[in-house]
Amino acid sequence: MMRGFRIVVLVLSMGVVLSFVFVRTNTAQTGSLQELQDRADIQSLIVRYGTALDTLDADGYAAVFTEDAELDVAGNVRKGRQQIRAIVTGLQESRATNKANGTPTSALVHVISNTSIEIVTGTEARHHSYWQTVRVGANNQITVGAIGRYDDELIKRNGRWLIRSRKIMPFTN
Repeated sequence: MMRGFRIVVLVLSMGVVLSFVFVRTNTAQTGSLQELQDRADIQSLIVRYGTALDTLDADGYAAVFTEDAELDVAGNVRKGRQQIRAIVTGLQESRATNKANGTPTSALVHVISNTSIEIVTGTEARHHSYWQTVRVGANNQITVGAIGRYDDELIKRNGRWLIRSRKIMPFTN
């Protein structure tokens, strides 16, 4: 009887150990999948940023930032979505003025590369990348306008990644 009891205890103990291993493995896999999803979501956020800027979509541009975001463009700091949105509305006004004056304008495209994403916690991340602006002029002449680096602090709010802080640093000689 005692031997049977020991076997039952041993089997139950092994079951507890195996269930613990299964839970840990399953949790690790779930964590890995979540990190992959977060990285994909952050990459999508960065693409939305560039697309909104290039298409002069002021609302789309502001929407990639938190309400209390800070945007530092080479030392010129804008705080909050409204001030950040004003960057694009200013570009819209400038383009409209140039068009009204007959000044030719060419398309401006932001190219973002060498992206690095660091997931700090489940709701905080860092993003770093290089950027360059490219203009398409007459006869499809391509001109690089500027080049630099983005350093971002990101936060996940209500299941969406947003830029809490972006530092834009142009490269200089």
